[in-house]
Amino acid sequence: MKRQLAELDEKLAKVEQAVEKRKGGKRDSKPALVKRELEQLLDYKRKVLRELEEGTGRGREGSNLKSVREDLQTVKEQVESLEAHLKSRQEVLEQLKREIEEEKASR
Repeated sequence: MKRQLAELDEKLAKVEQAVEKRKGGKRDSKPALVKRELEQLLDYKRKVLRELEEGTGRGREGSNLKSVREDLQTVKEQVESLEAHLKSRQEVLEQLKREIEEEKASR
């Protein structure tokens, strides 16, 4: 999960650099793609968490109770981390959008 977050951070950093280089140029669709990927990952983790809480899906496959509790705690932490990460990335994206609009307006 940490690796996935690092990869998404790296992708977003590259997009931000490209936007800075091309201020006022054609709008890049990569921030929207990164946002969508984060949201899909978050939705998946929420689904896994819900399945574990309800005892369906992977939680029903004969895992022992201790293992399920550990998995549940791990997934909860991942969901919280992803939600916080998504929020921060959305704020960065909104700031970039404002900068782009300001740059367009000044031309």
